Amino acid sequence: MHLRLTGLWRNADFVRLWVGSAVSGVGSQITFLALPLTAVLVLDASPLQMGILAALGGAPALIFGLGTGVWVDRIRKRPVMITADYGRTILICTIPVAAVFQSLHIWHLYVVALSVGILNMLFSVASRSMLPSLIGRDDLVEANSKLEIGRSGSQVVGPGIAGILIRAFSAPIALIVDAVTFVVSAVAVQTIRTPEP
Repeated sequence: MHLRLTGLWRNADFVRLWVGSAVSGVGSQITFLALPLTAVLVLDASPLQMGILAALGGAPALIFGLGTGVWVDRIRKRPVMITADYGRTILICTIPVAAVFQSLHIWHLYVVALSVGILNMLFSVASRSMLPSLIGRDDLVEANSKLEIGRSGSQVVGPGIAGILIRAFSAPIALIVDAVTFVVSAVAVQTIRTPEP
């Protein structure tokens, strides 16, 4: 039996962008679950601290969302996406390392939540802005549909993976897998060959 790819699945650069976005989305969902559980299970965080942590993770999109789109449209998107992925990798890895050395504090999680929130927003805006340079205008509807399927799938799969990892190991260890997803995403985006305008 031979699998035949059709439509945009034959466009290698679109597939790389799709993989980068989907895998990055899984990582973001793991962060969304594992970060607050780390605060509760490792640091015994209070309800107020949990509220602050959640607010810091979502604040960047609310505060900087519109301006970020304008800024990202003026620069090359691929370096923004790669920097966001590697930045999230480094930030997320600091949590299990600090937990191992018993030096993890709530302010550390605050800084990571805010910084990762900013990088999530940059990656998301850049990936959407990069799409027209990879495909023709006639394929934009299909491409956006496929990207949305990847994002929706990551929202279903990510929390499940996070739950399994947290149950089997711990919330800080789940964050190591989270960091790996961002490396995979960065590599996928780095291999896109279509030059940006």
